[in-house]
Amino acid sequence: MITTSTSARIEETLRQAGRARRRVRATYQFHGDGTIKEFERQWEPYAIRDGHALVFSYFRNEFRTVPLHHIVNVEIHDREFEPRRPIEL
Repeated sequence: MITTSTSARIEETLRQAGRARRRVRATYQFHGDGTIKEFERQWEPYAIRDGHALVFSYFRNEFRTVPLHHIVNVEIHDREFEPRRPIEL
């Protein structure tokens, strides 16, 4: 279960990474078909709006909107990125 303090830490880490133009390694849960699956992905963070993170996914090679409450862990990666659009963090 994701607590309020965990959610605040995840949001702040995404904001720090975006402002520094650094990739993140995120673990998130996908809820579907009556199951919960966990995935690890690398993202470029761009914005946080209405409880969702706007990220560029290297796995999908496209922008994605991820509910913050599905993200269970996020770490700032060593690699920087060149923004594909304005960063709103």
